[in-house]
Amino acid sequence: MKASKILMLLFASGIADLGLANITGSDLQNFNATTNGLDFVTVQSSETLAPGVFNLGLFANYAVNTLPRYTDETTGRNTKVTDSIIAADFNVGYGLTSWWDIGISFPQVVDQNVKLEGSRGEFGQTGLTEIRANSKFRLFGDTQGGIAFIISGNMNVTKNNPYVGEGGGPTVNFEIAADTTFFKKLAVGINAGYRKRSPGEKIADFPIAPLQDQYIVSAAASYLVESIDTKFIAEYYAGFPTEETETIESRKVSSAEALLGIKHDINDQLALHLGVGTEASQGTASADYRIYAGLNYAFGFDESRVVTKVIRPKKPKKKDEPKQPEKFMPEQEGPQETPGGDEVFVLRGVNFAFDSASRVLPGTREVLARLAEHLKKNPFQRIIIEGHTDSVGSTEYNQNLGQSRAETIRGYLIRYGKFDPSTLEAKSYGESKPIADNGNYQGRQLNRRVVFRLFYKH
Repeated sequence: MKASKILMLLFASGIADLGLANITGSDLQNFNATTNGLDFVTVQSSETLAPGVFNLGLFANYAVNTLPRYTDETTGRNTKVTDSIIAADFNVGYGLTSWWDIGISFPQVVDQNVKLEGSRGEFGQTGLTEIRANSKFRLFGDTQGGIAFIISGNMNVTKNNPYVGEGGGPTVNFEIAADTTFFKKLAVGINAGYRKRSPGEKIADFPIAPLQDQYIVSAAASYLVESIDTKFIAEYYAGFPTEETETIESRKVSSAEALLGIKHDINDQLALHLGVGTEASQGTASADYRIYAGLNYAFGFDESRVVTKVIRPKKPKKKDEPKQPEKFMPEQEGPQETPGGDEVFVLRGVNFAFDSASRVLPGTREVLARLAEHLKKNPFQRIIIEGHTDSVGSTEYNQNLGQSRAETIRGYLIRYGKFDPSTLEAKSYGESKPIADNGNYQGRQLNRRVVFRLFYKH
């Protein structure tokens, strides 16, 4: 608790009283990148960060003509730049369980340039505008989609914000997120919910009344091109008031924007976002056009602990049929492999360091030693060791990497388990059989795996 208070004070220390309104603050900064960095940009999918995974995000956007002009009654897109704002968001996301993650954002106004004379709205100074926190609970789903419930809150930390009002409290958002995937590359998602506000008293001398509750909706689609490790993303997001409030004639109380962007995986952990956006409605804080860039860096989750077991359905036992071998270890959560063999289990991606075929990470040798003991107690006929990779890198490179990893495991079992080399076959599928999304960090972790298919003597 003490550490969190110190962090809050450090962020708040640069904020002084604002002489004019912070129009884009307190959930009115329309471009809000997700804290978990999964799937889309601002729209939530049902997927949550895996347990122990952190995502750090840093986004900046340049927005043109978002501030209100009290003496300008024109409507529609303005070809002339009357104001511009550079804003930045620092995001942190963390996976608590396989179905629950949390996040926090610190939006900042870095710079503004207002060219209007006379009565207008603008920032009194730059700095922190609000604090946003969120929590997502996945209700059900798999690597191809699902449904989640999201609760988030916004706390305004600026003064003289006419959209919040004097003494206004926090805003709380309740949303349902649903998504699905087609052909393992095209993902679509939709969010819908309700924004509950706690408006304060109207600020004197402003022709704007505090906003009331809103309905919020957003939709997104992304397509993964694995050959260039890039997702192409389209989004639409909007808010509609439950009741109209006093505002300037050149701006609606509702708001809506659309964007097009890309997410490029620089490496296994670092992703780059670039894109543009524009208003779909001349509403509150909607930009005539917006340019954004961002970075997401993910890390964590020691998958050397994770082994997924898949057992083929048992056939009715005959009188002369030998006893079934004992199970190697209990089945655990995770995407399942297709059946093939009398027993199938998976050693997940972190058995090797990223981009390595020989550097085995902690925990792997222990699992292989247990496997060797299991096989000695249950004589087998043969084992197929399959090497699978994520899609980062060329197809040929990943095919060779998968083969090298399978050969490394095979060599270990021959050297330390003293098994007959003719009973162990190493085979690579490279990146051709993904079981999770190659467009994010934790999906790539699941795809980097070694599959063991055991065939016993009957």
